[in-house]
Amino acid sequence: MKKVAIITGSSRGIGRAIALALALFAVTGHAETEVERGRYLATVGHCMECHTPGAIGHHDFTGGLGKGGQKFLGPWGESVSRNITSHKETGIGAWSDAEIKRAITEGIRPDGSRLKPPMGFAWYARMNDEDLTAIVAYLRTVSPKE
Repeated sequence: MKKVAIITGSSRGIGRAIALALALFAVTGHAETEVERGRYLATVGHCMECHTPGAIGHHDFTGGLGKGGQKFLGPWGESVSRNITSHKETGIGAWSDAEIKRAITEGIRPDGSRLKPPMGFAWYARMNDEDLTAIVAYLRTVSPKE
């Protein structure tokens, strides 16, 4: 597992970019289905860049999409991205839609424990329920990986 260093203060810039992309999509974007919309939102929200193994710029999107395991170092210590595939044991496949939405927007897992940065839940909390529902619908289609 490779470690990725996060520069302090950069999360605000990333968060603003994500918020802008989401706002632009709301005005100009078009997706045929809820899953396609969720895939688009997960893409502009950079979900898979953090939740796919590899170093920045060298992700295994073909074999490891959403598998997690990427380490992040910052002033909070070290955090490791979790598996966000539909796998029932190692991923989020057993989580309810509400539990997934709470993790995305509040940074709280089903067991009540808190997520660590760089997960941008404070930024994602600004999304409307329709967009969150679309992201959850897309995540449910990501092939399960251990």
